Parts: sequence; structure tokens; C-alpha cells
Amino acid sequence: MSDDGNPQVRPMANILNEAREGRLAIELKPEDFVYIDRDCQYFKDAIQNIQRIMDGVSRQSTWGLGETNQQMVSGSTLVERFKEKANGAKDGNSVFAIMEMHYKIAEDIQEVHRVVRERMMQADSSFASEFNRLNETLPQRPPAQLPAGPYLLPDGTGR
Repeated sequence: MSDDGNPQVRPMANILNEAREGRLAIELKPEDFVYIDRDCQYFKDAIQNIQRIMDGVSRQSTWGLGETNQQMVSGSTLVERFKEKANGAKDGNSVFAIMEMHYKIAEDIQEVHRVVRERMMQADSSFASEFNRLNETLPQRPPAQLPAGPYLLPDGTGR
């Protein structure tokens, strides 16, 4: 979503290069490729929605935290910090900027699987026809969710 004129740094450039050069092996069924592509698109759309919200937060003019009262210096300071954390922090540590990095990661995951899938489709016509059939017929589903806790800690306990 952002267009700051800087060349795009790809978080997964090394894996993308390996996939493009044919040095990356992935063993997935055609159905898996369909759902990975859809899940990545789902997350990219969700990330862009978060970015739109954060951009709105950074532009919000009235907060009602005393920011217009000259005697309440902390009100305007707090509002400016919230705005910067939403979008525009000079150190790049804003929700918008962090979401941009997540977007690039989802985009790279999608691209790696697309490159591998296309190579597999060129080499295996039955895989290609099965992928094309499933891409048209598989029902939509939400991305896979992790089960709700308890989570195990590195020591093997849930505490």
C-alpha cells in the first residue's frame, strides 16, 4: 500500500531466487497450492484493511484527550504519539509500516508457491489439469486456525 519511492526490499528474496532458479523443492498436492494462494490473498486483504484503519487513525483531527487545551501538554503529546504509532513513526516502527512488512512476506510466500506451481505444471500435465480443476471448483474456506490453547512452553509445561 505504501509507495515511498524506495526500492522494495523483499523479506524472502533468497527463497524467491531459489524458486525461480529451480533449486527449491516443495512437495504439495494441487489442493494445497490452491489454498495457499487463497490464504495469502486473504491475509494481504486483511493487512491492507488494517493499514487503511491506521492511516485514518494517523489523520484523525480530534481525539478528545485534551489535545487542544494548552495547559494539558500531555494531551497533545499523547495524541501525537498515537498518530505516529499508527502511521508515520520516523523509526519505521508504526503499525502501518509493520503491516507493510507482513504484506510483503505474504506476497513473497504467494509468489514462491506460484513459481513452484508453474514449474510443476509445465513438467506434469496431470498435475496442471488437477490444479486448474480444483482452482475452479474448491469451495472458499477461512484460513486454517490454530487450536485455542493450552500452549506448551519450551520446558514442556503449559505454565
